[in-house]
Amino acid sequence: MRQTWKGNTKDKQHSLLEQLQKQGVYIPADCGGIGRCGKCRVQFLSGAPKADDDDVEIFSPEQIADGWRLACKAFPAGAYEIAWEQSEDEMEVATDFADGKESSEAFSEAGVEVSNNLVAAVDIGTTTLAVSLVDRTNDKVIDTKTSVNHQRVFGADVISRIQASMDGKKEELKASIRKDLDGLIAALGEKMDEIPVIISGNTTMEHLFLGLPCDTLGVAPYTPVDISLHEEGNFLMLPGISTYVGADIVSGIIACGMDQREEVSMLIDLGTNGEMAIGNKDRIISASTAAGPAFEGGNISCGVAGVPGAISSVDIAEDGSVQIGTIGGKDPIGLCGTGVLEVVYEMLKAEYMDETGLLDDDYVDDGFPLSDDVVFTDQDVREVQLAKSAIRAGAETLMEEYGVGYDEISALYLAGGFGQKINLQKAAGIGLLPEELLDRTKAVGNSSLAGAVMIAKDETLKERFAHVADYSEEVSLTGNPTFNDLYMEYMMFEA
Repeated sequence: MRQTWKGNTKDKQHSLLEQLQKQGVYIPADCGGIGRCGKCRVQFLSGAPKADDDDVEIFSPEQIADGWRLACKAFPAGAYEIAWEQSEDEMEVATDFADGKESSEAFSEAGVEVSNNLVAAVDIGTTTLAVSLVDRTNDKVIDTKTSVNHQRVFGADVISRIQASMDGKKEELKASIRKDLDGLIAALGEKMDEIPVIISGNTTMEHLFLGLPCDTLGVAPYTPVDISLHEEGNFLMLPGISTYVGADIVSGIIACGMDQREEVSMLIDLGTNGEMAIGNKDRIISASTAAGPAFEGGNISCGVAGVPGAISSVDIAEDGSVQIGTIGGKDPIGLCGTGVLEVVYEMLKAEYMDETGLLDDDYVDDGFPLSDDVVFTDQDVREVQLAKSAIRAGAETLMEEYGVGYDEISALYLAGGFGQKINLQKAAGIGLLPEELLDRTKAVGNSSLAGAVMIAKDETLKERFAHVADYSEEVSLTGNPTFNDLYMEYMMFEA
């Protein structure tokens, strides 16, 4: 969908992107506005400033002449009008929980009336948001609404958001997330400040929602201001384990029942942050890895979110022909996370790339073409290597720390929208997931939202959430020799 904006400015200190951020205008900026990702593309219909060196790198001479610029590198003077393509508001967001216990689907049972005892259960993800309206009297989810997290204008990952907060944008980040949630709850027919709101999310997202300083989140020893289960006004903030293992993982542990079983199981959240936990009712340990947003389309040259037109499946036939599938069957506009995974697997299978990630000579310079406008480059391969190696090495380090092998793990739960949609065989084929656990791997969907729904239905679960957060241990992977060795090993692809 094409958006337009008219402005008039004499501000020479702040880029167009920064000026739009202050006014609540959303333009994606995966890199946080440093000119690296090339995602904040706008077309000046009038008042175009001189092209920056980064513009020349990104756009063709014809596009420059047509007024295309990067918003983070544009400093318009005076009146201007811009236009850009806005597709992320149509992003697919996971809301279901695979166990079926906490389904987010609306109910419509004959003779059942909605009570006035309503609670909003919220999952604040780095990329997406989901809100379920729960009728506590009838123990039902009435409806669920989702959206993109418009904080993405400040960067695709938590590190970018932390930096933005430290750079004086804390209040803008707080206003952004609250505006998003206020809109979603209003779409459910309620007002955010008039009903109880249960919030599950990673630690950074909860800090930004509350307007807490993030200065200590991004530097050692990575100390959060508050990760306890606590209430602030009508908001109940669910507890986290550490700065990088938040309430979303506690919710997942509880939603999957890991904390109540004798058998050992593992949870991996394949979202923007590679968070994971392993254990049972007696002991749970957790960790997070700097996986980055590659599996959500971030930091990929032609990467996009899971929106209509995103390439979500790829097959390369023996004759070299490429078949792609897109979300909604629309014309291809870029690669979402599942498409990223599949193109890597298919290129390995077709021997267009070797196990080190080196592309065939035909594709080194311009990338591997998937459509007229979508290519997959050698730098994209590196992003996937970093992400999949961090996740796989983190999981195996946790297993070693816990003292179990593959045969002792009863289930591997994959949380998040990406985990719900991936081809498990292809994920194992590139070394992201272990072949040994495929028969016990279950994509559970949005386990963070499921946990929030559980406590929205039953307030007595507060003690269970607090207990899990308290007795779960975090394993630091920074400087961990096992993790470092495995990380280097899994940089190689397995086909």
